[in-house]
Amino acid sequence: MRAPYDPIVLTAAVTGGDVLPSQSPAVPCGPEAITEAAVAAARAGATVVHLHARELDGRPTGSASMFKEIVAGIRERSDIVINITTGGSVDMTPDQRLEGVVAVVPDIATLNLGTMNFEGFPTPSRWPRVTHDWERRVLEQSGSVVFTNTLATMRRFATTFRELGVTPELEVYDLSHLSMARFLLDEGTLTGPVRVQFVLGVLGGVGSSPHDLFALREAAGRILGPDLAAVSVAGVGYPAELRLAAVAAASGMDVRVGIEDNLRVRRRRQAADSAELVAAAVAIADQLERPIATPEQLRAELAEGRSS
Repeated sequence: MRAPYDPIVLTAAVTGGDVLPSQSPAVPCGPEAITEAAVAAARAGATVVHLHARELDGRPTGSASMFKEIVAGIRERSDIVINITTGGSVDMTPDQRLEGVVAVVPDIATLNLGTMNFEGFPTPSRWPRVTHDWERRVLEQSGSVVFTNTLATMRRFATTFRELGVTPELEVYDLSHLSMARFLLDEGTLTGPVRVQFVLGVLGGVGSSPHDLFALREAAGRILGPDLAAVSVAGVGYPAELRLAAVAAASGMDVRVGIEDNLRVRRRRQAADSAELVAAAVAIADQLERPIATPEQLRAELAEGRSS
């Protein structure tokens, strides 16, 4: 874990696979727009960009060719650390979810640690107006969605990461996921020290209060012990994203912000893009006198972790 004045690794999650493009024009769709969003986030101060891929109509995809195009475009213009999803979206197969990682061999890839209910639109009276048929189907499936992550899938993904030299980021939505990480470490599927990403506020996982965050952090230290390298925090929705970013930054943890998790920078105003949310997180870190880690600093840390 980091000390209170250590640099923060700041991740920008610029598009995601669950938010609907009809909810905000800030959701980038298609490789060119996603590339632009990632480069803008880097310029705003992000250390890492966490990437999903979307078709031009916003439909999530695991397409290897699209991930290649997005990442090539980013690498031409920025040295930001690349983090590729294997979460994808809830209706993708494991093969589709792994496709982007194998195609581009990023610095980091996500590893989800448990099957769970995953509800983004549980209340029909609050459904957004949508323009695409695929978005309408997403809304109509609400209440029956399960995000499936079997033990076999976890083992397969972790083994692929190790063979490619990709650092796993363990996605923790609830306490049980920490116990799964412990099991995977004990059996040798994972090698410590590991990097953990808390995602708070998804209906089906842990809540988004600071109490929930501190409960997870305490459990992570107790369950993972010296096998825990770093913890990052992502709050879903407004105000959870920025409030938890402040708590995390004040408590020696890393931070994730971006359009994937939250569309608002103020209660009554949507963010223009992920770069605006990155800038807000940078301002919080500056007030706390925690510098933002550079990509070079993080890559050195990742290399040290892979050699340990």
